[in-house]
Amino acid sequence: MQQQQWLQILPFVIIALVIWRRWKGMSVARPLKPAQMWIVPVLYSVLVGFMLWAMPPSIAGWEVFAGGAILGGIVGWQRARLMHLHIDETSGAIMLRQSPAGLAVIVGIFLLRRLFMPQQAAGQVAHGAHPALPLLTDGLLGFALGMIVGYRIELWRRARDLRAKAA
Repeated sequence: MQQQQWLQILPFVIIALVIWRRWKGMSVARPLKPAQMWIVPVLYSVLVGFMLWAMPPSIAGWEVFAGGAILGGIVGWQRARLMHLHIDETSGAIMLRQSPAGLAVIVGIFLLRRLFMPQQAAGQVAHGAHPALPLLTDGLLGFALGMIVGYRIELWRRARDLRAKAA
């Protein structure tokens, strides 16, 4: 197989392996630690902040970033609503079990991204980048940040409410 073909297939192989692993562990509940849910959004916010500082967006880029963040927040909130939360009877810990619909949201986002960025799938971004690529990158950064923040806030809120009902 040629290198170009590997570059096209590799992302799909990696995503397929990740989805397969997540699907296998979907029926297993894992502990949710609400007190630590702020760590990933803060780390990702710092990372996005450095990226935006290193390559400042245009005014249109900021608008696309904000729109992506709002849309990502809505998707993250909806994904968190699809997760199954319960309190473990023996340990009293809040347990999280992934939802097939929540996994479908992630797969759908990946497929939409591949659909709207076919030149990246072909490995052609570095050679003949489309002029709208910086805007798309800004939008995807905002979307990812919004999705992580929306997901974590909604899970934290649901865990807090579940703990209050149990008390």
